[in-house]
Amino acid sequence: MDRQPHILVVDDEDLVAFALSLALQDEGFRVTVCHDGREALIAECEDRSDLLLTDLRMPGMGGLELIREVRQRRPHARIIVMSGYSEGYPPEEGGRLTVLRKPFPMHTLVTTVKGMLDG
Repeated sequence: MDRQPHILVVDDEDLVAFALSLALQDEGFRVTVCHDGREALIAECEDRSDLLLTDLRMPGMGGLELIREVRQRRPHARIIVMSGYSEGYPPEEGGRLTVLRKPFPMHTLVTTVKGMLDG
């Protein structure tokens, strides 16, 4: 039996995190939800993800700092950044980091996740 890909969802908005988690679980992914960067780093150490899906602006440790920390540990980690703001995005790295601007349809998220994991 194939292993379920593990997605780490990091968003400080409970409803957003819940909706993302449900959509991804419905597609067969195993999902861990965290609400800030520090919590995500702990979760990542305990159960390494196949893909990090993170918001940028969160209290405490935000998405950019989280990405820097993850990149120090795993330079080739696959990351999707979600944000409703128009500035402050990290540079997209073909196949390793992409940006989804909120709001986005769930089918776009699922297609992006599958494409990154298959790449």
